[in-house]
Amino acid sequence: MKKVVVTSLAVLLTTLSHAQGKDAEALVAGKQKADMTYLQLMEIMGEASSMMHKGVLRQNKQMVKEGADIILTHPAPNHKPWTIMAEEDQAGFKKSLLAYDQLLDTKAGKVVEDADQGAWTKASNSLNDLNATCLSCHAMWQEKVKR
Repeated sequence: MKKVVVTSLAVLLTTLSHAQGKDAEALVAGKQKADMTYLQLMEIMGEASSMMHKGVLRQNKQMVKEGADIILTHPAPNHKPWTIMAEEDQAGFKKSLLAYDQLLDTKAGKVVEDADQGAWTKASNSLNDLNATCLSCHAMWQEKVKR
């Protein structure tokens, strides 16, 4: 787990440098609002990943695309996501939201690209990369959520 977090932190810092000029407020404002909490959004994202996994296992390109589409076009929750964190963690969480939104889009797109080519082993590996990205964010933030 340490290796995943350290690697992901390096990727996160690289991605943050590319996300300059955007902020979390603009990211959230640019998404359709949905009547759900951030936790419920994460549950939907997990189901999207699960759909992609099933699509890869079944070699079903459309199932992979449908799951990826959920990740690529997900709405915003009915509140500002960073408010689930303590005040002192909100700025860092906002930066993570920006970086991980971009990372998840890129990695989900790669799974679709591999599936479209019928490269199922590559698609499986790309899906592992996507899931490792999810897990690295969870490892950094899950225990910091206000209860």
